[in-house]
Amino acid sequence: MTLIKWSEEGGRVRLGLPSDLDLPMAQPLLDSLRAGFAASADVTVQADAVERVSAACVQALVVASRDASGRGAAFAVAGPSEVLTEACEDLGLAAWLKQWSAA
Repeated sequence: MTLIKWSEEGGRVRLGLPSDLDLPMAQPLLDSLRAGFAASADVTVQADAVERVSAACVQALVVASRDASGRGAAFAVAGPSEVLTEACEDLGLAAWLKQWSAA
């Protein structure tokens, strides 16, 4: 069971991330991102609820953005929480997050 909320509207997929993106959530996150891109070329990750995040989950998001870019698909991280923002800064990924963030 995954805590990632899935919604689809107008051909766009939105994945609502849970508050806890610890190491065990990395594989479900990656699987959800893959399923999202299998269903649509437009995937948005709603990240405002994230209160804890592992480097592995950040890596899954980076992989998704690079895959989307390579395929010409749309990808966005909507409303990244302060915790996610700080984790990206700590990992040297502040510019990446800014590039892929959506209001």
